[in-house]
Amino acid sequence: MKLINRSINKQSINWFSSSESHDDVEAVVKNFKDLILAQGTPALDIINKQLGLKKLKAFKVSSKEISSSDQAVSDEMKCAILTASKNIQLVCENEKSNLSSSPIETTKGITIWKEFRAIDSVGLYVPGGTAPLISSLLMQIIPATLAGCSNIIICSPPDIHGKISPEILWICKLYNLSNIYKVGGAQAILAMAYGTTIVPQVSKIFGPGNAYVSYAKELVSKDVAIDLPAGPSEVMIVTNEVKNASLAAADALSQLEHGVDSKAFVVSQKLNVLMKVKSEVLKQKKNLKRETILNKSIKNLILIKCKSVIDASQLINECAPEHLILLDEDYSKYLPSINNAGSIFCGSLSPESFGDYASGSNHVLPTNGHAKTYSGLGIKDFGKQISLQAATAEGFMNLKDTVTTLALAEGLDGHAAAVDIRRSRVLEIDKSRSCVEIRKTNETNIYVNLNLDGTGKYSINTGLNFLDHLLEQFSKHSKIDLHLTCDGDLYIDEHHTIEDIAITLGSAINTALSDRLGISRYSSVETLVMDEVKCSVSIDLASRRYLSFQCSKLREIVGDFP
Repeated sequence: MKLINRSINKQSINWFSSSESHDDVEAVVKNFKDLILAQGTPALDIINKQLGLKKLKAFKVSSKEISSSDQAVSDEMKCAILTASKNIQLVCENEKSNLSSSPIETTKGITIWKEFRAIDSVGLYVPGGTAPLISSLLMQIIPATLAGCSNIIICSPPDIHGKISPEILWICKLYNLSNIYKVGGAQAILAMAYGTTIVPQVSKIFGPGNAYVSYAKELVSKDVAIDLPAGPSEVMIVTNEVKNASLAAADALSQLEHGVDSKAFVVSQKLNVLMKVKSEVLKQKKNLKRETILNKSIKNLILIKCKSVIDASQLINECAPEHLILLDEDYSKYLPSINNAGSIFCGSLSPESFGDYASGSNHVLPTNGHAKTYSGLGIKDFGKQISLQAATAEGFMNLKDTVTTLALAEGLDGHAAAVDIRRSRVLEIDKSRSCVEIRKTNETNIYVNLNLDGTGKYSINTGLNFLDHLLEQFSKHSKIDLHLTCDGDLYIDEHHTIEDIAITLGSAINTALSDRLGISRYSSVETLVMDEVKCSVSIDLASRRYLSFQCSKLREIVGDFP
């Protein structure tokens, strides 16, 4: 434990951790990599033997092991997992709703939007050790499933009996995941990065771990994506009130118990507060089960006397801590000036432990100063945003000269030619009455491209077969070209999909009709008589709005159409 008084001098502070015996770690991990690349699955047995681990009958967890986890997990634990899961899921759902942007018109006739797409295959690493890291799995598995990742691979070290903890397996069962492997350490990262006959190769790897795991992730990052650079746990606590000294000590110890290389910093404008924190740390440490670890990691606790709020904010931004706890109730005065922190806990009733387990925020956070450029894990990390754009004939004409001028200025006449070759196509399209309409809500994503002067070509996918059939017949017999797709919340009900398609299709037809020149009073009456039905329809495409709809009593549902 060390005290630094910045009121006397602004001595430099060693915020960041350096890995001890780094050369040894690198050598071991590189050897594991060579083995796995050369031998694949047998290399895992060789590595386990080198590490003195039990030889496994099978690396993949069986369906029987997964199903039997239900009886092995207490109801109390299940309730805790479900509560934490609910909160994490709420945060993820809120984040996901903002990842796809609504269309905007940058130039008249030019529409730009973004859509979120999940990464197909991801690997989640869950450390083992003395206890199952249940929270680490939840923080990864929930955003991965909500993002829509279709292939989720999970690796975790087995215990001395060759088993994965039932809590981990029960969570996997809860989320209907079965690709779970009894592989831990650097070899798990390497196996997921390069693939074996047992462990599938993935596109991105997630999860915390020790120095070997961290270096393995760094090593494979040239070949596959990783979540973020990971290092020892760290926390910075800011308080100026003596009554909060015991809380500051408890929060510091909660991070220092992670490992001997964990770090903690307590910042205060008052020396007596820091002295009280010191005595509380020494007192509380004796009551904790990990006192052996704490006796070593406590050397990484630094108490810092600062001069002002401005000075404290500068320290925070220099350190860029993984966790920042603003204990006092006047925490809001710090927030505007804080740019670098993984996660901030505001007030005396927001312990860092809440974020670690169940408040809903993700506890996979940047460490070792990386919060200056990285964010904590979120649903965004399990996918990517794709930029889309569409141009109408009007939009093309509005933008073509600008693009041609810029392309020729850069000496890229091929770009200019790609614009010029479309001029004749635009003249053809411009004669028709067409429209592209995009509608995005929380319930539906709808794309409509229609041409009123078409030939009845169609491509319809609403998710409702009977509605597809109705719209296909509408296109075919009206000679309106119609391309329509809808991704709606059909798992809730069909109402949103049907209503929003009607809104979007109506809006598209209205736009295509434009100012309705030449349609001062246009209507048609058609009577169709078939074995099953007699149908009479009158339509007025003038600007007046009126609807009269009469039909015989219908069934409650036709196929999948309500």
